[in-house]
Amino acid sequence: MTTAATAIVLEAAPFLLLGSLIGALIEVLVPERTLLRLIPRSGTGQVAVGVFAGMLLPTCECGIVPVVRRLLLKNVPPRVAIPYMLAAPVVNPVVIASTLFAFQGDMSVVGLRLLLVIIPAAALGFALGDASPRTVLRQQPIDLKRFDEAEAAHLPEHDHAHGCGCGCGHAVSGPFARTRAVLFHTAAEFVSMGRFLVFGAVVAAGFKAFLPPAVLEFFIGSPMMAVGGLMLLAIALSICSEADAFVAASFASFPMAAKVAFMAIGPMVDLKLIPLFLTVFTRRVAVALMVVPTVTVFVMGVLLAWGGW
Repeated sequence: MTTAATAIVLEAAPFLLLGSLIGALIEVLVPERTLLRLIPRSGTGQVAVGVFAGMLLPTCECGIVPVVRRLLLKNVPPRVAIPYMLAAPVVNPVVIASTLFAFQGDMSVVGLRLLLVIIPAAALGFALGDASPRTVLRQQPIDLKRFDEAEAAHLPEHDHAHGCGCGCGHAVSGPFARTRAVLFHTAAEFVSMGRFLVFGAVVAAGFKAFLPPAVLEFFIGSPMMAVGGLMLLAIALSICSEADAFVAASFASFPMAAKVAFMAIGPMVDLKLIPLFLTVFTRRVAVALMVVPTVTVFVMGVLLAWGGW
């Protein structure tokens, strides 16, 4: 169990670090007005940008939550940020290529996997409507940026050394000030999120260590049991989205619909993401992030299984 937990942490930590770095770069270097200028005004356009942004900014689910939190703190609409968080770990070139390779060039598997991720991601985006970033986030720690304070700190009439806007006390004057601010934010975000990654890895390793192989065989009997069983396994194992297609392909006795459901739900909801959802987002949003993808993928997976997949 210890070995499995360590393996999960070592596999996920680089992506969490990368996500924390991307979030820090957004926090320090990207002005809010520049970011918002790239976002369409229409609700449909915003959801579409969020769903497909991973094609340009691919991020594993191990590091997506810090990036999305920073985007929301930059006042990016939840209608963009939440679909991006759910879809980007799958709707990106790296995962599409790995899925295609694992299933020997079967484009139908890739298409179904994308479909089972895009639908709940877009549904949550539309459901959020015109919600404010503040309404989906929990109260932030003191080392994170509050939008109003950051704007006040960067008004041009101030002639003193400015902070980075997060309340951490770092000045942004001097030749290496921005670099220091990026490193500080990266470290703070990584440590803040890392403890939940470790907790999720321990729980996932426990499932992996103590789940008897005979249990899997029990679920093969019916489409509902097969889809639900592999979904539960995906949530428990918490495998990175770049590698889960190879694990799914190894379940030879399960129907393809169950394998696709396995690959769809894991990157959206797993034991390392659930603690992060509950920590970063309000309870209602966190529950929706867990329930909507799970129910949607299960229903679609069962329908595919009944259709012969």
